[in-house]
Amino acid sequence: MKVELNLSAKQTTMLAAVLITGLAGAATIKAGKLGLVDVQQVIASSKGSADFTAINKKADSALAIQVKTIQTLQNKISSGKASAADVQALSKAQTTYQTASKTYDAQRQKAFAPIAPAVNAAVAAAAKAQGYTVVLDKRKAAASGVIIYANSQTTDLTAAAQKALKK
Repeated sequence: MKVELNLSAKQTTMLAAVLITGLAGAATIKAGKLGLVDVQQVIASSKGSADFTAINKKADSALAIQVKTIQTLQNKISSGKASAADVQALSKAQTTYQTASKTYDAQRQKAFAPIAPAVNAAVAAAAKAQGYTVVLDKRKAAASGVIIYANSQTTDLTAAAQKALKK
C-alpha cells in the first residue's frame, strides 16, 4: 500500500520540527558516550598501510587539482564572463573528476581491505575499553558538519586505537 502526503512547505517544516524534537527527546533518554577517531592516523600506524597511504595521498592530490579547476570554471561562469567553451570545459572537468573519484575509491577500498579488520578491531577495542557506544571518523564528521563541537580531550580515541592496534 502506497501512502502519498501532499504537504505544504509550512506543514513539512512543522512535521520536521516535531520529528527532530521527538528524536532528540528519545536520544536523551538513553544517552551514551560518543567518541571520535582520526581513522587516517590509525591506518598509518597499522602494518601494511603503505599501499593505502600512497594511494590516498595520490588521490587527494589529484582530486584537489581537479576541484580547483572546477571551482575556477564555476566562478568564471557565475561571473557571466564565460564562453561556450568554458561551459563545455566545466562539464568535462566534472565528468573527469567523477570518474577519477570512483577509480580512486575503488583503489582505496582494495588497498584498505587487508588492513581493515585490524583497524576496525583496534577502534572497537579502544571504544569498548573506555565505555564508548558510538565512534565516528573525526575527519568525516568534521567535514560533513555532523559534529559541531567536541572536547577532544574526552572524545578522541585515536591514540587508544593506535595502542590497541600495536597489541
